[in-house]
This record gives sequence, C-alpha cells and structure tokens, in this order.
Amino acid sequence: FSMYNHPEVTQEFVEMNKGDEKKQHLCRELGKPGYEVIASISSPRFIKSHFPFSMLPGILDVGCKIVYVARNPKDVAVSWYHLNRAIKTQEYIGDFVTFWNYFRNDLTPWSPYWAHLKEAWALKDHPNILFMFYEEMMQDFPKAIKKVAKLLGKTYTDEQIDKVVDFLNIKNFRNNPMVNSSELKDCNVILADNFVRKGGSGGWRDMFTPEMDAEADKWIEENLRDTDLRFPFFNNNIDKRN
Repeated sequence: FSMYNHPEVTQEFVEMNKGDEKKQHLCRELGKPGYEVIASISSPRFIKSHFPFSMLPGILDVGCKIVYVARNPKDVAVSWYHLNRAIKTQEYIGDFVTFWNYFRNDLTPWSPYWAHLKEAWALKDHPNILFMFYEEMMQDFPKAIKKVAKLLGKTYTDEQIDKVVDFLNIKNFRNNPMVNSSELKDCNVILADNFVRKGGSGGWRDMFTPEMDAEADKWIEENLRDTDLRFPFFNNNIDKRN
C-alpha cells in the first residue's frame, strides 16, 4: 500500500476514521515504506512481493528462497482489474475493456507483465527458486504444498498436508482475517465486500468479448515466440479445460 499512499492519501484515511485511534494507527502504518516494515520483522521472515527480480537485486545472493507464482495473463488482467476497483488507493472506476488496454500496453503497476514473467522463468532452475503456475497449483494443492515444503527443507505427514489444504480452501480464506483484509474494509480502505474473490482459474471468459479474446491470443502468441515458457492447460493460448 505504501507505493500508493501519498501523505495526503494517508491523511485522508486518518480523517475518515476520526474518533477511532486503532483504525487511525492502521491507516498511518499503511503509508510506512515496505523496507522499513521488513527490517522490523525478525527472521525467519515470509515476505510477499509483486516486484520482478530486476527490482530485487542480490535477493538470491543472500540465500533467500523464493516461490514465484505465474498465472496466465487473461486471468491476471481480470484479477488485477477487480483489485484496482476494490482498493481505495487505486479506486479504478473505468470499464474492463479500458483496463485491458492499459494492462496489455504495460500501463498498470508492476508492469510489464511479460518482462516480469520472463525474468523469473530464466531463473526457474536456480536451487533456491520454485517456479509454479497458479493453474497447476489449483489443480493439485497437495502436490504444490509438497513442492514448497521441499524447497524449504521441511517434511510433513499426509494428515498435516490435509490440514493445510483445508486451510487453503477458498471459503476458509474468505473468513481468515489474516488474508481477507477485514481490518482494511472496516477502515474503508478496501471497498469491495469480498477482498478474496473466486480463487479459481478461467474467469476471464466472463469478461472478454470474442474480439478481446482474439486480440489477447495474438498478444500472447507474439510474446511467447522468444521463450519456451508455456501456460498449463492452454492450447493455442486458450484454456480448454471446461
């Protein structure tokens, strides 16, 4: 959030929650730079970042282990569209067609999508990197959990893995205050009723017109020409699972 929280925005959030010191404190914390927050956390630390490797210099030199999750660009665009509508710091009010044009022309935060993805793909064989596809993870949670455990040097029983699978169930995620950002919703920073949406794959079909779909397929094909990266369950860049 600190990337979007200009001091005036932070003050706006504080004013919106006037009379509630706890909420005002949380709003001020949102404006604190991420590097300050990370520095205050003791090791071992679990850090989620949207940054590409090129903006994390030396990250592999210090022994960090990284789980990089890639997702097909059509679903990424849809998810990013809803997120930008849900968070007051962005508060996007345009339609999806306009947002899609922003996305494919690298005009959204954390763009460009393809450079981000290809940087990680080039490092996929590094011993401290686990490159995973969101689609494969959704198909087989136990397998994905075991891969992450192996990267971290951990072993778990089948019963423990079943507990993690249950924990990751989308219904449980929606009710988990550590995930659903309920505090931010209470502070009016999150505008959507459900910060955690569907937790599935293929939702782009509900958003793309046939013309947009054809345009997206061409864009994907052009950007895959110089790489052996391929998205799971895609045939000619179109998800055929359903």
